Amino acid sequence: MESVHGHNVLNLVKDHQEALTSDALLALITDHFGTKTRYHTCSLRDLSAQELIDQFVQKGKLIDSENGIRYQGCCCKCG
Repeated sequence: MESVHGHNVLNLVKDHQEALTSDALLALITDHFGTKTRYHTCSLRDLSAQELIDQFVQKGKLIDSENGIRYQGCCCKCG
């Protein structure tokens, strides 16, 4: 099973440039990377797309507001 680094997902969201509902963001990710893909970050492995989104929201890399989820930025040294 393929594992995609989370920065690839952040770049996809950043390039989209519009806030997305949670369902629309999941659809964007799975349409782009596939339904069976797992995800990893520098510190976490074997995440689902939803788990990755949750981690990025928790770390402030994605912002979840009443307008939807949007890219906030990435401050880590990798990728």
